[in-house]
Amino acid sequence: MQPLPLYDAFDAVREAVEQCAACERGAERQLAVFGFGAPDAALMLVGEAPSSTDDATGKPFTGPAGRLLDDVLAEHSLHRRDLWITNLVRCFAGRMRDGRVENRPAKAGEIKACAQWLELEIQMVAPKVLLAIGAPAAKALIAKDFKLQEQRGKLSERADGRLAIATLQPAYVMRLRNLVDRQAYLDARELLSADIALAARAAGLFDG
Repeated sequence: MQPLPLYDAFDAVREAVEQCAACERGAERQLAVFGFGAPDAALMLVGEAPSSTDDATGKPFTGPAGRLLDDVLAEHSLHRRDLWITNLVRCFAGRMRDGRVENRPAKAGEIKACAQWLELEIQMVAPKVLLAIGAPAAKALIAKDFKLQEQRGKLSERADGRLAIATLQPAYVMRLRNLVDRQAYLDARELLSADIALAARAAGLFDG
């Protein structure tokens, strides 16, 4: 990796992100969505991409999936202000499906273009543990051949010495509820909760 630019504060990085036009997502966004939370958090959550709601608020995980995440965090007496939450990419991009706009998955080139911002966040926050939310984040942070259904919920050590673990996307858990598959929803929600608890415990946020 090439040397990263030098910034003396998060605000400087945020301003640089707002000016970024390294990929096509920059032309679609309303707001660049920088990470949010405690700047010295021991636990960092990394999703795939901002939602349309995030695009309006400028903060990650602020839509319905974010509310589910907040509920699960609260079950463990955690709040997003205790963590650092970000994404692989910092701009929303949509696509039309069934007459409405939905989030478009991030392309490999877009993730690569945005990698310097994620790496800067990791270096500046210096978390003990990275929690990859969903398969794209797991492939980027843990291993390119990561299989979420088989390998989620397991701690591994990265080359930089940080621990990493992957979990389900809250949006996926919510889709199960919307399909009225209550048992599948409850099972998936429990896995999400257990993974968050394991990550928080490994980060030293609680002992239980």
